Amino acid sequence: MKFTNAFEGVKKIFAAEILALIASVCGTIALALPVVALVAAANQSGGGTAASLGGLVVVGIATVVLSIIAFIFKLIGVNKASKDEPAFKIAFYMILAGIVVSVLTGIFSSNSTVSSIMSAIGEIVNLAVTVYIIQGIKNLAQRLGDDKMVKSGDTLFKYIIAIYILVIIAQIVIMILQNGAAVVVALVIIVISGILEIIQYILYIRYLAKAKKMLA
Repeated sequence: MKFTNAFEGVKKIFAAEILALIASVCGTIALALPVVALVAAANQSGGGTAASLGGLVVVGIATVVLSIIAFIFKLIGVNKASKDEPAFKIAFYMILAGIVVSVLTGIFSSNSTVSSIMSAIGEIVNLAVTVYIIQGIKNLAQRLGDDKMVKSGDTLFKYIIAIYILVIIAQIVIMILQNGAAVVVALVIIVISGILEIIQYILYIRYLAKAKKMLA
């Protein structure tokens, strides 16, 4: 049994997640740079502060470009895979919902509380996209009689949901810590959140790689 559309779609999703992983690493570096700038300022190292801010701009641009390309790849891949497995169609709709959430986050960016809430909702929507993609792969694995991939998918669900919960908690803590010395604590939490997301990407990419082999 061959699922050509699903195979081509999963390949695109795999490429998208590789790009998203690189973007996440860049984003984590970008979020860490303000901490470096604060330390440099505390040590009265003007050159170090300027270098940190310059690096922030470069890494920030790279993060945005990679994220956009990854998003396009994922959208195309999920839509292609949905022709063979309905779970991918739900993931496609969740991606569209994520676009709406992102727009609302931008609209309310001046309101830190609402913006943080929308960011948390965005994380939940992203989780739903990931869950339905994994479910789609699991459904295909069941139809192909690959019990190992089904079990791997179940295990991955647990890891990813746990990581997303921690990320959402981090978002809530950041929303609470908004001034004074708490800003540094919030920045550290953001970096930790970024590291957790990188771990999630790696686990997810490994599963997508196995899915490609299964569908080939």
